[in-house]
Amino acid sequence: MEKTENAVARLAVRLPYVARWGEALWLRYRWDAGDEGLVAMTWSEGHVWEATLDSPGATAAVVSWEYEVRTPDGTAVAGRLVRREANPLRRLRLVRGTTLVSDSWSEAGVGVIYHHVAFTSCLFSPQNGTPCHSLPSSTRCALHLSALPAPSGLRWGIVGSTPGLGAWDVRHAVPLQRTDVYMWSCVLDIAEARAGFDYKIVLIDESNAGHVLWEEGSNRHHSALSDAYAASSVMLLASSPRFPQVPLWRGAGVVVPVFSLRSAGSWGAGDFGDLKTLVRWAAGTDMKAIQILPVNDTTRRGTWEDSYPYSGISVFALHPLYLDPREWAGTELFRQFAVEGERLNALESMDYEGTFRLKHRFLLALYEQEGRRVRARRDFRAFVEQNAHWLRPYADFRAAQELGGTAAFHVFVQFLLHRQLRDAHEEARRSGVILKGDIPIGISRDSVPARVDPHLFHFDGQAGAPPDDFARDGQNWGFPTYNWEAMAEDGFAWWRRRFAHMGEYFDAYRIDHVLGFFRIWEIPTSQVFGTLGRFRPALPLSEEEIGAFGFTLPPADYAVPRFDAATYEGMCQEAGQPLDAYVVRCGDVSMLRREVDTQRAILARVEDNNVKRVLMHAVADVLFLEDEDSPGHYHPRVGAQQTPTFRRLSREMQDAFNRLHDDFFYRRHNAFWAAEAMRKLPAILAPRPGERTLLPCAEDLGMVPASVKDVLNTLSVLSLEIQSMPKQYGVRFADLSQNPYLSVTTIATHDMPPLRLWWAQDAERAQAYWHEALGHDGEAPREATSELCEEIVRQHLASPSMLCLLAFQDWLAIDGTLRRTDPDEQINVPADSHHYWRYRMHLTLEQLFAATAFNERLRTLIHAAGR
Repeated sequence: MEKTENAVARLAVRLPYVARWGEALWLRYRWDAGDEGLVAMTWSEGHVWEATLDSPGATAAVVSWEYEVRTPDGTAVAGRLVRREANPLRRLRLVRGTTLVSDSWSEAGVGVIYHHVAFTSCLFSPQNGTPCHSLPSSTRCALHLSALPAPSGLRWGIVGSTPGLGAWDVRHAVPLQRTDVYMWSCVLDIAEARAGFDYKIVLIDESNAGHVLWEEGSNRHHSALSDAYAASSVMLLASSPRFPQVPLWRGAGVVVPVFSLRSAGSWGAGDFGDLKTLVRWAAGTDMKAIQILPVNDTTRRGTWEDSYPYSGISVFALHPLYLDPREWAGTELFRQFAVEGERLNALESMDYEGTFRLKHRFLLALYEQEGRRVRARRDFRAFVEQNAHWLRPYADFRAAQELGGTAAFHVFVQFLLHRQLRDAHEEARRSGVILKGDIPIGISRDSVPARVDPHLFHFDGQAGAPPDDFARDGQNWGFPTYNWEAMAEDGFAWWRRRFAHMGEYFDAYRIDHVLGFFRIWEIPTSQVFGTLGRFRPALPLSEEEIGAFGFTLPPADYAVPRFDAATYEGMCQEAGQPLDAYVVRCGDVSMLRREVDTQRAILARVEDNNVKRVLMHAVADVLFLEDEDSPGHYHPRVGAQQTPTFRRLSREMQDAFNRLHDDFFYRRHNAFWAAEAMRKLPAILAPRPGERTLLPCAEDLGMVPASVKDVLNTLSVLSLEIQSMPKQYGVRFADLSQNPYLSVTTIATHDMPPLRLWWAQDAERAQAYWHEALGHDGEAPREATSELCEEIVRQHLASPSMLCLLAFQDWLAIDGTLRRTDPDEQINVPADSHHYWRYRMHLTLEQLFAATAFNERLRTLIHAAGR
């Protein structure tokens, strides 16, 4: 190698690696200044690969790099990628002169997942644990180990063959000190480093320095350096310490909507002040995460229908409902509204309209009193400048709603909310508790993004979900679907801004309905039931393809509802009256008249509820849906096996339809949908230079394509595992011990009955769970006792999942005294598209803090599970 040019900072790397025949190593680098690329490494004796990088015109620079194995393929200089390291990029600040890095290939060290801010800035932050210390500035030779913090009571160290490394005597093991989040370092003797040595990583018992745990496998080797590096600083990088007996990190946490929180001083709904209090309770029970529902503004009319938190009018603005008025406690203004706040707070459930009106009036009065002073503050002006891209359109939108307040008023409100939620986030980080937000898959049709960026959406469809155990007719969320082609034109900037904004307040997020990035369930605006939807994008079937499955009937005849005499007679009986006004006879069959041949038309024209219900289901009595973009091509109607038309088919045709139905929904699109997700998610989730990313957690429930698992694993996105919704075909209850590590496990989501409720509602399911999941004999108890609930909680805590996040209701279910008498604590009923979201805790946070025996019990359960 050439001698160092003192005018630049140079990185020289040496990597021992035994490559296969035809393979070569390459170094992929990126300077913080922006330059990036691939450099071919050169092989030298002893299977050591070397490369050098010069800083781009600077005497000091920061560089990141990783290694790849490539093989020639005749199409590109760098050839074909064979494999790359398991670890993310290394990162190093170089100064003038040459820094020699004696490196090692990383197979399974500090994985990508641990480089999200949930770990680096919260759980494993030096501020919450061992602080960082710099090595002396005069250091010319050092060893740096890349690893997670050592288990409690242990410390990373090194023992080696030289006197400076203890000469293999564990009593003289060299302890490593923390120099960065995942970096543990010590100074080495430069002469010993030039001569080369063997060594091993150890874990030193802090209470007994002579006792260590040795890493498994052969010794690590640092080979002697040539004279070419005589003037170089030397840095040894070690990674992947081999300690299989050290368990992977796992944590427990609680899931609860902010509006459901209750404290002695809240005004009818939980607020960001209550969230901050909840953080302190969670930290006191050794929980490591709090997951909440979306907190974006949903205000359209100020009625209870705005309680639906997944229908935001902005993907950035926060909901005024969550303002904590106690920030102004003690003022005359606060006292004017406090009595009404106390009345609303005493209600069992949230009165959304009353609470919204109260806080809106309070904010108007507060703005009148404090607006001018706040707008003059430097931090207010900085907030406005940094968020101008969404703040002004949102403020104008809200002002135009004529619910009270000018655009400046709404900017003022957002500033107050921003400060309070950021304060709760900072409290969570200080406490070592991950605050996990929620990113809804959809937006309201009447919203800021729909108005500002209409080209990014399809308004001729409605997003929803196919039918499942919780919604027999499927779900219709009413949201417009996404125009992914338009979004791709600028690299999905709309999504990237949205995900990045979450970092203002959270360290992890739930990606609502992640399947929407593979394909979305789209229902025509003329229909209501989710069963009349189809996947977009999809590969509809031609008539020839349908026939190849053995279905020889014309699909067009089964894409329009047709009723024989017996079926029509049954419809009339169910409706309680003749339906001649709504059908037209065509020989032996009846068809719906054009004016009522869609569900929206029926809702608009038919008054009788029984008739309306019968006709709505009649519209859905089809086997196929013709593709609007490709005439003559068809989508099987999901769940068509439940229709009268299917039951009228011959057994041969039923079997043929079942084959094409299952192939279409579970096999045909696997590779196609995986490619769709990989076109979007990597671009959206990838960090920009200097950007730290949040821990991504997917909600991957429903009709899950087989390809989803591989895509999430590739991108290190946590899956969601629910025992009663197994992802293995033919299994009723999943085996919790088989959960993947990169997952979140829970008993039930907000769309499901909590543990005690489903146990009371479904005796057959409870009995099956008693036998199959819990392994008990005999008859299951009719009620989910506190002991039974604790057993189920223990099972979930014991799972391998990285996070076990249970609903507040399910944590409280283990205590027969504290839990609510009535088990009906379900937050949302997905089958009801107009559900009122109003559940609140029956205990106050103050009462929760005072329940010392319960809190100690939680700590014991969490510790016993190794979380």
